[in-house]
Amino acid sequence: MTLTIGDRLLAAGNTDVGCVRTLNEDNYFVDDKLGLLIIADGMGGHSAGEVASAQVIASVRESLKKSIKSASKETILAAQQSMGDGGNVDDEATLDDIPNPVVAMLRDASNAANTAINNINREHQHGEGTGMGSTLVGLWLPSFSEVPVAFHVGDSRLYHYSKNGLTQVTQDHSMYQRWVNLGSKGPAPAQNILLQAVGPSEHITPDINFKEMEKGDVVLLCSDGLTGMVSTKAIEKVLATANEYNLDSVVDLLIELARNGGGKDNISVIVGCFVK
Repeated sequence: MTLTIGDRLLAAGNTDVGCVRTLNEDNYFVDDKLGLLIIADGMGGHSAGEVASAQVIASVRESLKKSIKSASKETILAAQQSMGDGGNVDDEATLDDIPNPVVAMLRDASNAANTAINNINREHQHGEGTGMGSTLVGLWLPSFSEVPVAFHVGDSRLYHYSKNGLTQVTQDHSMYQRWVNLGSKGPAPAQNILLQAVGPSEHITPDINFKEMEKGDVVLLCSDGLTGMVSTKAIEKVLATANEYNLDSVVDLLIELARNGGGKDNISVIVGCFVK
């Protein structure tokens, strides 16, 4: 079902167990009231991954709700003013570059989710870096921010399709991505070894970036069950057909492509189209 996010964005999502696994450890949510698109890909074996991903999404949503409720008028004004000239910011702007309360809210929400999962792991006597966990990727467009904010931990991804083609907004927190960044020297590590995930470790460092969007732009949030089975070129071809009227069909087609490609993992997809 397509939902309206504020006056700028329409979005739809779905999740599928895939063709191999019997349990879906992914979770997703399109929160039209918060202006939030979010996917979490759980890990930890039978039931634990599903618990982790569900808890991550619940924790992030609850934290953002509390932050908005407690935010003063001065805080909201600071968020609006920090956007600068008409809301235009550098696409690569980060938490260190722009002291924006919106980013601080997302950092706190991500950390709250991590603490919630990590506490469960500790209760079950799991040591640092072990136990259940989850990836996290989201796009937040609160009513008081002119520019959407992307955030992630792990290897679930956010893509942006525009008149200039498809770009990957997030960069995987994985050994493989580090190997690529260092020049792809020596044997390639397995692509599923994460450097960060929500829950196993006491601390995380989420990537949080502003990302300007224009009318007609399309965003894709997905777990690696899509990107591991479908080429970037094929994903771009599908997103090129997306518009405000066919988002559910586009989501279903991407999931179908992943299943046809082998469906070796759970598949979660959210597609959004900016109408303003």
